[in-house]
Amino acid sequence: MNISLAIHSSPRFSTWIWVPDWRVLIDAGDGVTQQLGYKIRKIDTVLCTHAHRDHIGGLLQVINQRGEAGSFALAHPCGSRSFDQVAAFANSFNPGTSWNTVWQALEEGDWIDSGVDGRLIHAFRTRHYADDNPQAAPRSLGFHLMWRKQKVREEYRDLAQAELDAIRLQIGREGITEPIDEKWLSIGGDGQPLNPDEVRGSKVLLHEATFLSPDDYDSEEAGEDVGHVHSTVHEALRVAQEAEVPNVVLYHISTRYSDQEIKTAVREVAAEMKLAARVWAVLPRRVYWDLLRERPVWNGAE
Repeated sequence: MNISLAIHSSPRFSTWIWVPDWRVLIDAGDGVTQQLGYKIRKIDTVLCTHAHRDHIGGLLQVINQRGEAGSFALAHPCGSRSFDQVAAFANSFNPGTSWNTVWQALEEGDWIDSGVDGRLIHAFRTRHYADDNPQAAPRSLGFHLMWRKQKVREEYRDLAQAELDAIRLQIGREGITEPIDEKWLSIGGDGQPLNPDEVRGSKVLLHEATFLSPDDYDSEEAGEDVGHVHSTVHEALRVAQEAEVPNVVLYHISTRYSDQEIKTAVREVAAEMKLAARVWAVLPRRVYWDLLRERPVWNGAE
């Protein structure tokens, strides 16, 4: 699996994901520019899943630092007015670079170009707010990172190469190929468990797993999240199992847990499910520069 993924996630403080193959930054928590340094200039698109402080606390710095290198896209849910306020402040605070930000308010189902040839982004609706109205504009979104490839049409796939070449000379390459969208990475941001049908076919699923246990969800320590919906490790891995994705990244895991508690919980749940997928857990307060090259917490049931 040839995909690079840099990530940091400490709920309430900072979450960001850098996918260089798409030149995309997903969310912009505090400290992201400090960590990425001049890599920030390689970003062509910033995707914001929602407007909570741990996901956009570093956005102003991203706007100013990336804006020095020219224009770039910043996409966000169209139902969140917070981004209009950030845009207004950024343009007033440092207009010289902030005006290079191309703000894009996305609805469910929108497609945008990442800036890399053939690499696209498809937005889907998520539910992070308990009072979310499905009839209103979305306040939180997830994203699929897609790779559009030209592949031989089904009716020609069993032909010998010589026959295929002869047909190509007659009708052209466009006549024997069709665009196929491969779903490489799906990320839901914060919120309730994703619909398995939404992420089915993805090579990598990034799913939030704020709580190790449903009991923790109802504890007094979760009080700051009243009004917001989150997922547990069990729920996230159940999505992965039903969607039959091969690789899962659990992130946004609460800082209340120790590293060992997190690893143990993930292994126990995965073992109980006999989960076939490999699972990585993003431990809070860590920065991973190439997460999928790290050893997974769970390597799939044999």
